[in-house]
Amino acid sequence: MQISRSFLRNNRGISEIIASLLLLLIVSAAGAALYASSLSAFSSSSSTFQQQIDQREEQARERFQITAVWWNTVNQLNLTILNYGKIDIAVDAVYINGTPASISSGRGATVGTGELVSVKLASSVLIQDGQTYEIVAASERGSKNAAYWKA
Repeated sequence: MQISRSFLRNNRGISEIIASLLLLLIVSAAGAALYASSLSAFSSSSSTFQQQIDQREEQARERFQITAVWWNTVNQLNLTILNYGKIDIAVDAVYINGTPASISSGRGATVGTGELVSVKLASSVLIQDGQTYEIVAASERGSKNAAYWKA
């Protein structure tokens, strides 16, 4: 009979071991879940960072210049843009004294390295003879080039 009493007293020890194992299993599962979620978060942030680096690298390789500006009789401003960079560009926007101009032709056209493009636009600013205007052309990647033109 004494054997059975000591056996019953040891049941408490077994339940504590099982509880400790269950607690260890829960903590391990939570740690694995946290590790997996942080791994995917770091992976997506490094992917975004790599895209930003690639975009800035392309911007650095992009070079263009406004080579000519003229105003014709039908109230249309014309620009000639030269791409002298290492990659193709596409003109996305033109600003006259900081105000966006409405591009009628040449917007989004791909300009290869060493090529010229003619951009025609309607001025959003009143053009007056003898006045000087700042004309800024922007590419789709965000590079800009400015020229000053006297009407």
